Amino acid sequence: MPAPIRLRELIRTIRTARTQAEEREMIQKECAAIRSSFREEDNTYRCRNVAKLLYMHMLGYPAHFGQLECLKLIASQKFTDKRIGYLGAML
Repeated sequence: MPAPIRLRELIRTIRTARTQAEEREMIQKECAAIRSSFREEDNTYRCRNVAKLLYMHMLGYPAHFGQLECLKLIASQKFTDKRIGYLGAML
């Protein structure tokens, strides 16, 4: 599986959407990629994917499927993972 796009790139692509339908389509594609990454139990990009879900939640899109991943990040030993995990758990 190729490396997922970064949060900054996701924000750029969403902001280039001309219509609400186009934005919704971009969000759905990225959510599908995030879900498949979560299914593979890939720890490398879990923090990045939860950060993208937080951004999507701020835009008003459902991101409830990432709650379990937030708990996994909270249980991590790395501080940066814990920080994103607690941010996600609060929403």
